[in-house]
Amino acid sequence: MREGGIRGWAVENAKAIADMLTGVRFFLALLIFLCALSAETSLLPLVVCLTLLGWTTDVIDGRMARLDAQGRSSVIGELDFAIDMFMVYTGLLYFITAGYVPFWPFFCYMLYAAGTAIVWTKKSVVMAQAAPVAAMPIIFSFLHAPLWGWIFLGWIALALAFNWKRFMGEIGEFIQDVEKG
Repeated sequence: MREGGIRGWAVENAKAIADMLTGVRFFLALLIFLCALSAETSLLPLVVCLTLLGWTTDVIDGRMARLDAQGRSSVIGELDFAIDMFMVYTGLLYFITAGYVPFWPFFCYMLYAAGTAIVWTKKSVVMAQAAPVAAMPIIFSFLHAPLWGWIFLGWIALALAFNWKRFMGEIGEFIQDVEKG
């Protein structure tokens, strides 16, 4: 291993690691999709666990991508936000098929969100539409699997503690994008 040990290796390969983590998140979303196909309420803890793993890869892949000194881009990196939304909406699909939320209103919401994202590709619009859906795992875990609700809440607290500056930057970017109209 080169000088700098594992940290040096990680920095040197930051973009590849970020892309790998984004790919892992895609496969986690596929697993959530499979849970949706089974429509089992008993899979809620698994769906919450997969969601937490997915958001953990999102936090880490963002950090890794920003470590890349050359600022390289890749197809996988360009798909990062789309994969995030895929994960959010596969979660909604699970909550629909497992009977946590009524089918037609939320299915229509998914169609509306997809149509809006296709027509109006503004990231802030897509994020605003996804926010209530992204909150579903923690809400339903508190209602139906409280231990997982507390685990999720703890994860959020840790993620904010370690990424507060980045989180505030994301909020600022969101507000600027909204203000641009």
